[in-house]
Amino acid sequence: MKPLAVTIDVAERRAAEFMELLRALVTTESPTGDETANLNVAGILEEAIARAGGIVERVPAPGLGVHLVGRFRGARNNGRPPLLVVGHMDTVHPIGTLKRLPFAAREGRLYGPGIYDMKSGVTTALVALQTLADTNGGPGSDVSLLITCDEEWGSPASRELIEAEARKSRAALVVEPSVPGGGVKSRRKGVSAYVVHVAGKAAHAGIEPEAGASAVHEIARQICRICDLADTSAGTTISVGVVSGGTAENVVADAARCTIDVRFWTADEAERVDAALRRASAFDQRCTLRLEGGINRGPLEKTPESAGLLRRAREFAAELGFELGDGKTGGGSDGNITSAVGCPTLDGLGPDGGGAHTLEEHIVELDIPRRIALMAALLERL
Repeated sequence: MKPLAVTIDVAERRAAEFMELLRALVTTESPTGDETANLNVAGILEEAIARAGGIVERVPAPGLGVHLVGRFRGARNNGRPPLLVVGHMDTVHPIGTLKRLPFAAREGRLYGPGIYDMKSGVTTALVALQTLADTNGGPGSDVSLLITCDEEWGSPASRELIEAEARKSRAALVVEPSVPGGGVKSRRKGVSAYVVHVAGKAAHAGIEPEAGASAVHEIARQICRICDLADTSAGTTISVGVVSGGTAENVVADAARCTIDVRFWTADEAERVDAALRRASAFDQRCTLRLEGGINRGPLEKTPESAGLLRRAREFAAELGFELGDGKTGGGSDGNITSAVGCPTLDGLGPDGGGAHTLEEHIVELDIPRRIALMAALLERL
Protein backbone atom coordinates (compact mmCIF):
# COMPACT_ATOMS: atom_id res chain seq x y z
CA MET A 1 0.00 0.00 0.00
CA LYS A 2 1.32 3.43 -0.90
CA PRO A 3 2.30 5.80 1.93
CA LEU A 4 -0.27 8.16 3.37
CA ALA A 5 -0.62 11.33 1.32
CA VAL A 6 -0.62 13.58 4.41
CA THR A 7 2.07 12.90 6.98
CA ILE A 8 2.57 14.89 10.16
CA ASP A 9 5.41 16.77 8.43
CA VAL A 10 3.07 17.70 5.59
CA ALA A 11 0.41 18.76 8.12
CA GLU A 12 2.93 20.94 9.99
CA ARG A 13 3.53 22.87 6.78
CA ARG A 14 -0.15 23.83 6.76
CA ALA A 15 0.15 25.59 10.13
CA ALA A 16 -0.25 29.11 8.73
CA GLU A 17 -3.33 28.07 6.73
CA PHE A 18 -4.84 26.39 9.80
CA MET A 19 -4.20 29.41 12.01
CA GLU A 20 -5.67 31.85 9.50
CA LEU A 21 -8.94 29.93 9.22
CA LEU A 22 -9.13 29.18 12.95
CA ARG A 23 -8.59 32.84 13.84
CA ALA A 24 -11.33 33.91 11.41
CA LEU A 25 -13.80 31.40 12.88
CA VAL A 26 -13.02 32.08 16.54
CA THR A 27 -13.07 35.85 16.20
CA THR A 28 -16.45 35.63 14.47
CA GLU A 29 -18.58 34.88 17.51
CA SER A 30 -21.55 32.60 16.84
CA PRO A 31 -23.74 31.79 19.85
CA THR A 32 -26.61 29.40 19.21
CA GLY A 33 -29.78 31.29 18.42
CA ASP A 34 -28.07 34.39 17.04
CA GLU A 35 -29.07 34.11 13.39
CA THR A 36 -26.93 36.97 12.11
CA ALA A 37 -23.82 35.78 13.92
CA ASN A 38 -24.16 32.24 12.62
CA LEU A 39 -24.76 33.48 9.08
CA ASN A 40 -21.53 35.47 9.38
CA VAL A 41 -19.48 32.44 10.40
CA ALA A 42 -21.26 30.33 7.77
CA GLY A 43 -19.96 32.72 5.12
CA ILE A 44 -16.38 32.04 6.20
CA LEU A 45 -17.02 28.30 6.14
CA GLU A 46 -18.62 28.39 2.68
CA GLU A 47 -15.50 30.01 1.27
CA ALA A 48 -13.26 27.43 2.96
CA ILE A 49 -15.35 24.53 1.64
CA ALA A 50 -15.18 25.91 -1.89
CA ARG A 51 -11.41 26.44 -1.66
CA ALA A 52 -10.99 22.80 -0.64
CA GLY A 53 -12.90 21.66 -3.73
CA GLY A 54 -16.34 21.16 -2.23
CA ILE A 55 -19.73 22.09 -3.60
CA VAL A 56 -21.75 23.93 -0.95
CA GLU A 57 -25.40 23.23 -0.18
CA ARG A 58 -27.21 25.64 2.16
CA VAL A 59 -30.08 24.41 4.33
CA PRO A 60 -31.86 27.41 5.92
CA ALA A 61 -32.60 27.28 9.65
CA PRO A 62 -34.86 30.31 10.27
CA GLY A 63 -34.07 32.07 13.53
CA LEU A 64 -30.82 30.13 13.89
CA GLY A 65 -28.79 30.62 10.71
CA VAL A 66 -27.99 28.03 8.07
CA HIS A 67 -26.70 24.47 7.99
CA LEU A 68 -24.00 23.76 5.42
CA VAL A 69 -23.29 20.55 3.50
CA GLY A 70 -20.07 20.39 1.51
CA ARG A 71 -19.93 17.66 -1.15
CA PHE A 72 -16.45 16.45 -2.10
CA ARG A 73 -15.81 14.03 -4.95
CA GLY A 74 -13.43 11.19 -4.22
CA ALA A 75 -10.20 10.71 -6.14
CA ARG A 76 -11.39 7.15 -6.81
CA ASN A 77 -15.04 7.12 -7.87
CA ASN A 78 -15.78 3.63 -6.61
CA GLY A 79 -19.53 3.99 -6.19
CA ARG A 80 -19.49 3.45 -2.42
CA PRO A 81 -21.69 5.56 -0.14
CA PRO A 82 -19.90 8.68 1.11
CA LEU A 83 -18.16 9.26 4.39
CA LEU A 84 -19.95 11.79 6.57
CA VAL A 85 -17.94 14.36 8.55
CA VAL A 86 -20.02 16.12 11.20
CA GLY A 87 -19.36 19.41 12.97
CA HIS A 88 -21.13 22.55 14.17
CA MET A 89 -20.46 26.27 13.89
CA ASP A 90 -22.47 27.46 16.92
CA THR A 91 -21.02 27.89 20.41
CA VAL A 92 -22.38 28.43 23.92
CA HIS A 93 -20.55 31.75 24.39
CA PRO A 94 -22.61 34.97 24.11
CA ILE A 95 -21.54 37.85 21.92
CA GLY A 96 -18.88 39.83 23.77
CA THR A 97 -17.05 36.81 25.26
CA LEU A 98 -14.18 37.55 22.87
CA LYS A 99 -13.34 40.63 24.96
CA ARG A 100 -12.86 38.42 28.03
CA LEU A 101 -11.38 35.46 26.16
CA PRO A 102 -9.50 36.85 23.16
CA PHE A 103 -7.96 34.62 20.52
CA ALA A 104 -4.42 34.16 21.83
CA ALA A 105 -1.46 31.78 22.03
CA ARG A 106 0.04 31.19 25.47
CA GLU A 107 2.42 28.49 26.67
CA GLY A 108 1.64 26.01 23.92
CA ARG A 109 -2.11 26.59 24.01
CA LEU A 110 -4.50 28.50 21.76
CA TYR A 111 -7.40 30.22 23.52
CA GLY A 112 -10.72 31.64 22.38
CA PRO A 113 -14.50 31.21 22.67
CA GLY A 114 -15.58 28.00 20.96
CA ILE A 115 -12.04 27.08 19.96
CA TYR A 116 -12.23 23.66 21.62
CA ASP A 117 -15.94 23.07 21.14
CA MET A 118 -15.58 22.98 18.23
CA LYS A 119 -14.20 25.48 15.78
CA SER A 120 -10.76 23.83 15.81
CA GLY A 121 -12.38 20.51 14.89
CA VAL A 122 -14.14 22.07 11.90
CA THR A 123 -10.87 23.75 10.92
CA THR A 124 -9.07 20.41 11.16
CA ALA A 125 -11.52 18.77 8.75
CA LEU A 126 -11.33 21.63 6.25
CA VAL A 127 -7.52 21.81 6.28
CA ALA A 128 -7.33 18.00 5.91
CA LEU A 129 -9.64 18.19 2.87
CA GLN A 130 -7.65 21.09 1.40
CA THR A 131 -4.39 19.22 1.90
CA LEU A 132 -5.78 16.08 0.27
CA ALA A 133 -6.98 18.17 -2.66
CA ASP A 134 -3.46 19.55 -3.08
CA THR A 135 -1.55 16.27 -2.59
CA ASN A 136 -3.90 13.42 -3.51
CA GLY A 137 -6.48 14.84 -5.88
CA GLY A 138 -9.04 14.83 -3.08
CA PRO A 139 -10.29 12.32 -0.51
CA GLY A 140 -10.19 8.64 -1.39
CA SER A 141 -13.94 8.46 -1.90
CA ASP A 142 -16.87 10.85 -1.75
CA VAL A 143 -17.21 12.92 1.44
CA SER A 144 -20.13 14.92 2.82
CA LEU A 145 -19.13 17.59 5.32
CA LEU A 146 -22.12 18.63 7.45
CA ILE A 147 -21.76 21.74 9.62
CA THR A 148 -24.86 22.67 11.63
CA CYS A 149 -25.79 25.82 13.56
CA ASP A 150 -27.86 24.46 16.48
CA GLU A 151 -25.90 21.65 18.12
CA GLU A 152 -25.50 23.41 21.46
CA TRP A 153 -29.30 23.53 21.78
CA GLY A 154 -29.63 19.80 21.09
CA SER A 155 -29.93 20.04 17.28
CA PRO A 156 -33.69 20.74 17.12
CA ALA A 157 -33.60 22.12 13.57
CA SER A 158 -30.86 19.89 12.17
CA ARG A 159 -31.80 16.47 13.56
CA GLU A 160 -33.71 15.35 10.44
CA LEU A 161 -30.87 16.54 8.21
CA ILE A 162 -28.26 14.73 10.32
CA GLU A 163 -30.32 11.54 10.31
CA ALA A 164 -30.87 11.70 6.55
CA GLU A 165 -27.19 12.25 5.81
CA ALA A 166 -26.17 9.47 8.23
CA ARG A 167 -28.56 6.96 6.67
CA LYS A 168 -26.96 7.39 3.25
CA SER A 169 -23.36 7.35 4.53
CA ARG A 170 -21.16 4.37 5.29
CA ALA A 171 -19.58 5.94 8.39
CA ALA A 172 -19.64 9.19 10.37
CA LEU A 173 -16.55 11.02 11.62
CA VAL A 174 -17.40 13.64 14.26
CA VAL A 175 -14.92 16.44 14.87
CA GLU A 176 -16.01 17.18 18.43
CA PRO A 177 -13.13 17.65 20.93
CA SER A 178 -11.08 14.63 21.94
CA VAL A 179 -11.07 13.26 25.46
CA PRO A 180 -8.33 14.75 27.67
CA GLY A 181 -5.01 13.44 26.41
CA GLY A 182 -6.10 13.25 22.78
CA GLY A 183 -8.11 10.02 22.62
CA VAL A 184 -11.18 9.70 20.44
CA LYS A 185 -14.64 9.14 21.93
CA SER A 186 -15.89 5.63 21.36
CA ARG A 187 -18.84 5.93 23.74
CA ARG A 188 -21.13 8.78 24.74
CA LYS A 189 -24.00 8.86 27.14
CA GLY A 190 -27.40 9.54 25.72
CA VAL A 191 -29.48 12.47 26.94
CA SER A 192 -33.13 12.85 27.89
CA ALA A 193 -34.73 16.13 28.92
CA TYR A 194 -38.07 16.56 30.65
CA VAL A 195 -40.24 19.14 32.41
CA VAL A 196 -42.69 17.99 35.09
CA HIS A 197 -45.64 20.35 35.61
CA VAL A 198 -47.87 20.10 38.68
CA ALA A 199 -51.27 21.78 38.90
CA GLY A 200 -52.63 22.17 42.44
CA LYS A 201 -55.27 24.33 44.07
CA ALA A 202 -54.67 27.73 45.60
CA ALA A 203 -55.88 28.68 49.09
CA HIS A 204 -55.01 31.11 51.88
CA ALA A 205 -52.11 29.59 53.78
CA GLY A 206 -53.32 30.94 57.13
CA ILE A 207 -57.12 30.93 56.98
CA GLU A 208 -57.86 27.63 55.19
CA PRO A 209 -54.72 25.82 54.03
CA GLU A 210 -56.65 22.55 54.05
CA ALA A 211 -58.78 23.86 51.17
CA GLY A 212 -55.72 24.00 48.95
CA ALA A 213 -53.52 21.39 47.30
CA SER A 214 -49.92 22.57 47.20
CA ALA A 215 -48.22 22.03 43.86
CA VAL A 216 -44.89 22.90 45.52
CA HIS A 217 -45.31 20.18 48.14
CA GLU A 218 -46.24 17.74 45.39
CA ILE A 219 -43.25 18.63 43.19
CA ALA A 220 -40.94 18.16 46.20
CA ARG A 221 -42.20 14.61 46.68
CA GLN A 222 -41.99 13.94 42.94
CA ILE A 223 -38.37 15.10 42.87
CA CYS A 224 -37.44 12.54 45.52
CA ARG A 225 -39.09 9.81 43.48
CA ILE A 226 -37.46 11.02 40.26
CA CYS A 227 -33.98 11.02 41.78
CA ASP A 228 -34.49 7.46 43.03
CA LEU A 229 -34.63 6.37 39.37
CA ALA A 230 -30.88 6.96 39.02
CA ASP A 231 -28.71 3.84 38.90
CA THR A 232 -25.04 4.44 39.69
CA SER A 233 -24.10 0.85 38.84
CA ALA A 234 -25.45 1.34 35.31
CA GLY A 235 -24.05 4.87 35.05
CA THR A 236 -27.52 6.40 34.81
CA THR A 237 -27.61 9.86 36.36
CA ILE A 238 -30.55 12.18 37.00
CA SER A 239 -30.31 15.87 37.76
CA VAL A 240 -33.21 18.15 38.63
CA GLY A 241 -31.82 21.46 37.47
CA VAL A 242 -34.55 24.11 37.78
CA VAL A 243 -37.45 24.16 40.24
CA SER A 244 -40.11 26.88 40.37
CA GLY A 245 -43.59 27.36 41.74
CA GLY A 246 -45.96 29.39 43.88
CA THR A 247 -46.86 33.05 43.91
CA ALA A 248 -46.47 34.24 47.53
CA GLU A 249 -45.49 32.86 50.92
CA ASN A 250 -49.06 33.10 52.25
CA VAL A 251 -50.68 31.32 49.31
CA VAL A 252 -50.90 27.55 48.87
CA ALA A 253 -49.16 27.08 45.53
CA ASP A 254 -51.40 26.18 42.63
CA ALA A 255 -48.57 25.50 40.14
CA ALA A 256 -45.00 24.20 40.15
CA ARG A 257 -42.52 22.72 37.70
CA CYS A 258 -39.08 21.15 37.54
CA THR A 259 -36.64 20.27 34.77
CA ILE A 260 -34.94 16.89 34.58
CA ASP A 261 -31.67 15.90 32.87
CA VAL A 262 -31.11 12.16 32.41
CA ARG A 263 -27.84 10.60 31.15
CA PHE A 264 -27.43 6.92 30.29
CA TRP A 265 -25.03 4.50 28.59
CA THR A 266 -27.63 2.21 27.04
CA ALA A 267 -30.95 2.53 25.25
CA ASP A 268 -32.49 0.09 27.74
CA GLU A 269 -31.74 2.48 30.60
CA ALA A 270 -33.23 5.39 28.68
CA GLU A 271 -36.45 3.44 28.14
CA ARG A 272 -36.58 2.34 31.78
CA VAL A 273 -36.43 5.89 33.11
CA ASP A 274 -38.75 7.22 30.42
CA ALA A 275 -41.39 4.60 31.21
CA ALA A 276 -41.17 5.28 34.95
CA LEU A 277 -41.62 9.02 34.46
CA ARG A 278 -44.65 8.46 32.26
CA ARG A 279 -46.23 6.10 34.81
CA ALA A 280 -45.89 8.57 37.69
CA SER A 281 -49.02 9.64 39.53
CA ALA A 282 -49.61 12.37 42.09
CA PHE A 283 -49.13 11.68 45.79
CA ASP A 284 -51.89 14.21 46.53
CA GLN A 285 -54.72 13.10 44.29
CA ARG A 286 -56.05 16.67 44.18
CA CYS A 287 -52.96 17.57 42.13
CA THR A 288 -52.41 16.65 38.49
CA LEU A 289 -49.12 15.92 36.71
CA ARG A 290 -48.10 16.72 33.16
CA LEU A 291 -44.83 15.54 31.60
CA GLU A 292 -43.11 17.23 28.65
CA GLY A 293 -40.03 16.04 26.80
CA GLY A 294 -38.40 12.70 26.22
CA ILE A 295 -35.27 11.02 24.90
CA ASN A 296 -33.30 13.67 23.01
CA ARG A 297 -30.21 11.75 21.94
CA GLY A 298 -29.70 8.02 22.20
CA PRO A 299 -26.36 6.75 23.49
CA LEU A 300 -23.32 6.38 21.25
CA GLU A 301 -22.70 2.73 22.00
CA LYS A 302 -19.68 0.75 20.88
CA THR A 303 -20.78 -1.63 18.11
CA PRO A 304 -18.69 -4.07 16.03
CA GLU A 305 -18.81 -1.55 13.18
CA SER A 306 -17.73 1.43 15.30
CA ALA A 307 -15.03 -0.73 16.90
CA GLY A 308 -13.79 -1.41 13.38
CA LEU A 309 -13.55 2.33 12.72
CA LEU A 310 -11.55 2.77 15.92
CA ARG A 311 -9.21 -0.06 14.94
CA ARG A 312 -8.54 1.51 11.53
CA ALA A 313 -7.98 4.94 13.11
CA ARG A 314 -5.42 3.41 15.48
CA GLU A 315 -3.66 1.77 12.55
CA PHE A 316 -3.44 5.10 10.73
CA ALA A 317 -2.19 6.85 13.88
CA ALA A 318 0.52 4.21 14.31
CA GLU A 319 1.54 4.71 10.68
CA LEU A 320 1.78 8.42 11.40
CA GLY A 321 3.93 7.74 14.46
CA PHE A 322 1.68 8.23 17.47
CA GLU A 323 -0.64 6.19 19.68
CA LEU A 324 -4.37 6.89 19.61
CA GLY A 325 -6.36 6.17 22.74
CA ASP A 326 -10.08 6.20 23.26
CA GLY A 327 -12.46 7.11 26.05
CA LYS A 328 -16.03 7.87 26.96
CA THR A 329 -17.94 10.94 28.05
CA GLY A 330 -21.25 11.85 29.65
CA GLY A 331 -21.87 14.68 27.18
CA GLY A 332 -23.98 14.22 24.05
CA SER A 333 -23.18 15.26 20.49
CA ASP A 334 -24.52 14.83 16.98
CA GLY A 335 -22.54 11.59 16.97
CA ASN A 336 -25.30 10.18 19.17
CA ILE A 337 -27.77 10.97 16.38
CA THR A 338 -25.71 9.39 13.59
CA SER A 339 -25.13 6.28 15.69
CA ALA A 340 -28.82 5.96 16.59
CA VAL A 341 -29.80 5.51 12.92
CA GLY A 342 -27.24 2.73 12.46
CA CYS A 343 -24.35 4.69 10.94
CA PRO A 344 -20.99 3.51 12.37
CA THR A 345 -19.61 6.54 14.21
CA LEU A 346 -16.23 7.67 15.49
CA ASP A 347 -16.37 10.81 17.64
CA GLY A 348 -13.82 13.10 19.30
CA LEU A 349 -11.58 13.68 16.27
CA GLY A 350 -10.93 17.34 17.13
CA PRO A 351 -7.74 18.59 18.79
CA ASP A 352 -6.85 17.93 22.42
CA GLY A 353 -7.56 20.73 24.86
CA GLY A 354 -9.89 21.65 27.68
CA GLY A 355 -12.09 24.26 29.35
CA ALA A 356 -15.10 23.69 27.12
CA HIS A 357 -17.85 26.28 27.68
CA THR A 358 -15.65 28.33 30.06
CA LEU A 359 -13.33 31.32 29.91
CA GLU A 360 -10.40 28.87 29.93
CA GLU A 361 -11.38 27.17 26.67
CA HIS A 362 -8.27 26.14 24.75
CA ILE A 363 -6.61 23.60 22.47
CA VAL A 364 -3.10 22.13 22.59
CA GLU A 365 -1.07 23.56 19.73
CA LEU A 366 1.21 20.53 19.36
CA ASP A 367 -1.77 18.25 18.71
CA ILE A 368 -2.95 20.14 15.62
CA PRO A 369 -0.67 18.46 13.00
CA ARG A 370 -1.52 15.01 14.36
CA ARG A 371 -5.26 15.71 14.05
CA ILE A 372 -4.95 17.06 10.51
CA ALA A 373 -2.90 14.05 9.43
CA LEU A 374 -5.23 11.56 11.13
CA MET A 375 -8.33 13.12 9.58
CA ALA A 376 -6.68 13.11 6.18
CA ALA A 377 -5.76 9.43 6.61
CA LEU A 378 -9.34 8.53 7.47
CA LEU A 379 -10.66 10.43 4.46
CA GLU A 380 -8.04 8.90 2.18
CA ARG A 381 -8.12 5.26 3.29
CA LEU A 382 -11.51 4.40 4.80
